[in-house]
Formats: sequence, C-alpha cells, structure tokens
Amino acid sequence: MNVFVDSSALKANYDSGDDFHTKAQNMMRKIATRETEVTSFVTTDYVLDEAVTLTRFAHSHSKAVELAEATLSSRFVNLVYCDPELFSEAMKIFKQHSDKQWSLTDCLSFATMKRNSLRTAFTFDAHFSQAGFATIP
Repeated sequence: MNVFVDSSALKANYDSGDDFHTKAQNMMRKIATRETEVTSFVTTDYVLDEAVTLTRFAHSHSKAVELAEATLSSRFVNLVYCDPELFSEAMKIFKQHSDKQWSLTDCLSFATMKRNSLRTAFTFDAHFSQAGFATIP
C-alpha cells in the first residue's frame, strides 16, 4: 500500500524532542520489518521543505540535512514536485475551504493524494482526517 507521508511524521521521526517521536519511530520500525501493509511513501517537495525547516529549528541543522538526504536518496519515497496543474488544484482546495485552518502545503498534499489515488497518510496532523483521509499510525 502506498501512503502519503506528511512533514509532521518526517520531522517526528528525526527530532528526538518531538512529542510524536516514539510513535513515528515505532511506525517506521513496523514498516521496515513488514509488520504493516505500507510498501512505499509519496510526499511532495513542499512537505520536504516544511519538514527540513521545522527540524532545523526544533532540533539541529545536521538532523535537518540528514532528513533531507535520507528522503532524497530513498528508493522507498516517491517525491512529487509541484507542477502548475497541481498548484492550481491546491489553490482551488485552499480557496474552497476558508472555514478550515489548512495551510497551502496541506492543500497541496491533499491534491497530490487525490491525483495519486492515495487514501491514507502517515501524519500527526488532524487536517488530513478533516479532509476525509485515513491516517496512520
């Protein structure tokens, strides 16, 4: 099963001070030992940017670099780069949901999930559930 991975999960996995660090590491262990149906991750350049930036300021520059390099070199992660059509769809979602506290990055994530027929996200962000997606852990 392909799963979208959000910045909250990426950061939590690399930032030992994150409230969700243990949960993120446990999920990654389950994936590595095939105790779950997750076979690959999909994420976006916006999510990677957000995760690296948050890790840089919450933990350290070296951990942020480690996160970026691991994600960029992983055969397990499919990194989707934002194109004009995807950005347009994200803006459409953003504009239609003024009642939600969704960021543009969230909306880009939702658009990416829809484009790739993904129903589940590895995230600690409740916005994904609000948008109608299943979440793990």
